[in-house]
Amino acid sequence: MSNFQHPFNDSLKKISDRLEYLIKQQEFKNKQDPNYVLLDNADILQLFKISPKTASNWREEQILPYSQIKGKKYYKLSDMYKVIDEHYNPNKKK
Repeated sequence: MSNFQHPFNDSLKKISDRLEYLIKQQEFKNKQDPNYVLLDNADILQLFKISPKTASNWREEQILPYSQIKGKKYYKLSDMYKVIDEHYNPNKKK
């Protein structure tokens, strides 16, 4: 008899290949320079857990540096690290 390949094995192979691809993509993203990683407004809202109005206020107050291209706002990941560092308060009130 010839080697019988069950369709389930094909599915597992496809899933495995896709998983390897996603892992390699994530490793590449982790190696990128934060100066060249851009976040959009949705990323910022999720990252800081803030509302769109709060993000707008922070931009107006010049807390969040950003670039705008045709109405779409972009933020450098490196700038977000700076914002966090500048507003870090190690003294917690009890």
